[in-house]
Amino acid sequence: MAGVGPGGGTGTSTYADPENGLTGILLTRVGLTTPDPARLINDFWTTLYQAIYD
Repeated sequence: MAGVGPGGGTGTSTYADPENGLTGILLTRVGLTTPDPARLINDFWTTLYQAIYD
């Protein structure tokens, strides 16, 4: 996974991966005050890449 994007402490995440032609924006209403929302964001991007490669 080669790309750029900030992770947001407010539950937002953006990511661009020009190599794979991927741009993604994840908007949630969950702040990152516990480890669970961070896992949610990580799972979103992992699932997205799995869909590309399947």
